[in-house]
Amino acid sequence: KGYIMKKILVSFVMLFSILSAEQKAVFDCAAGDMKFVLTRMKLIDMTAKELKQKNIPYDFVLTIHSKCTPIVNKKSDNKDIKAIHQKLTQLKREHNVKIEACKIATNKFGYKKDDIISEADIVKNSITRVIQLQNSGYALIPYH
Repeated sequence: KGYIMKKILVSFVMLFSILSAEQKAVFDCAAGDMKFVLTRMKLIDMTAKELKQKNIPYDFVLTIHSKCTPIVNKKSDNKDIKAIHQKLTQLKREHNVKIEACKIATNKFGYKKDDIISEADIVKNSITRVIQLQNSGYALIPYH
């Protein structure tokens, strides 16, 4: 009888640890359609809010490269990019989303350090960063 109770207890502990495990995701943005990108930033916000509501811990990283790179240019006059900047500020402040722009891409666009929004960190290479995150258990959510 004690053996069965022990198995039940172990099963509950394992189930609880799975249900309360930190949810890790890397949102990989390479899309050039800024209206689409804005909807994806809103989706990251909605996802974080849902997990918070369920008391599920999470760790989100947003990697930015290719045609998505202009979203980190603080000097942009594009109205969609300005709206994305507001959403990125919210994601960083409210949900601690790590925002990482690819140095290869920012160089290709000719952006200098002073051109980049303060919320974004620069990483050497988005591809190797995504590989590292996936190998560390992050789910890949591509926005291409």
